[in-house]
Amino acid sequence: MKTFYVDSKNFNNNIVLIDGDEHNHLKNVLRLNVGTKVLVVCGDDYNYECEILKINKASTELTILNKTLNLANPKTNLTAFVALIKNDKLNLTIQKLTELGVTNIVPFESAFTVIKDNKNKHEKLQLISNQSVKQCGRSKPAKVFPTINIKDIVVNNYDLFLFANESEHNVTISDCLGKTNPNKVAIIIGPEGGFSVEEKNMLISSGAKSISLSKRILRAETAAIMLTTLTLEYLGEFK
Repeated sequence: MKTFYVDSKNFNNNIVLIDGDEHNHLKNVLRLNVGTKVLVVCGDDYNYECEILKINKASTELTILNKTLNLANPKTNLTAFVALIKNDKLNLTIQKLTELGVTNIVPFESAFTVIKDNKNKHEKLQLISNQSVKQCGRSKPAKVFPTINIKDIVVNNYDLFLFANESEHNVTISDCLGKTNPNKVAIIIGPEGGFSVEEKNMLISSGAKSISLSKRILRAETAAIMLTTLTLEYLGEFK
């Protein structure tokens, strides 16, 4: 059954309206017909099984047949602070972190970020997360926040805050997660050039745990996916 992400404002009692890119995909790419059953998600806790009633030029009208609790939404609370990196790699990172089960994503600028923010960046990244839930089965996408500066990150807002430090050689993620049972966890992954010495010292002095991911230097997007996977595994998300 094909899945579509629809803004909750397009729900009116038992009727759902699909418009924009999703309507174009339904009508012109998939070429679905009246009577076809589809799945709709809108960012709440539920899946909506629907049937196509009308396919118009600019929109598709559906009726809701069944509403069920979504069982694929994350059970854990993980926030990922992700440095601005080249757009294709950042888009990939947002997609994969959503698939894995991150709750919140906060892009940030730091000393070695070469990509600059624009006012619509977090909205575009939110759309990527919205689309990613259709593939992975979530009904709630990760919430993408506006870009901040690394200096504005408040480490002590979290029970545990991990950062992937390419110069760390002794502490691993198991050293930090194996002995704790945190409820609210954050991770931070730097840009292509890593963290500056000042940024590393700031994070550590604020209470962040510096960890090693590998004996090898990883690309930023690889580090983000790896750290997310390891953290969620330790938190029990995949059970």
